[in-house]
Amino acid sequence: METQISLSPSADTLNVALSGELDSLSAPKLYDQLSQALKDQPNIKKIVFECQNLSYISSAGAGILLLSLDNFGHRGIDFELRKVRPEVYNILDLLGLTKVMSVSNA
Repeated sequence: METQISLSPSADTLNVALSGELDSLSAPKLYDQLSQALKDQPNIKKIVFECQNLSYISSAGAGILLLSLDNFGHRGIDFELRKVRPEVYNILDLLGLTKVMSVSNA
């Protein structure tokens, strides 16, 4: 399934809609888009990932989320994953991401 990434800044929040699979092919694209958006919008204080249409996340996808948190978190940016499907939540929990960022179930 093809991954779709849609970014929309709003005030001090960057909303990121994810659909499909976040894997080793799509994860670098997500990171590149986040980097560019944060360069273009230096006032962003929170990134909200809308995950209701994200059907799968690989360890590479989870790794990109952690890399983003590590690289952008020092700027005071909070990360939140919303409406995460149970099968994706289980992977995030197993990898420890639920302990370092806000993750809410669908």
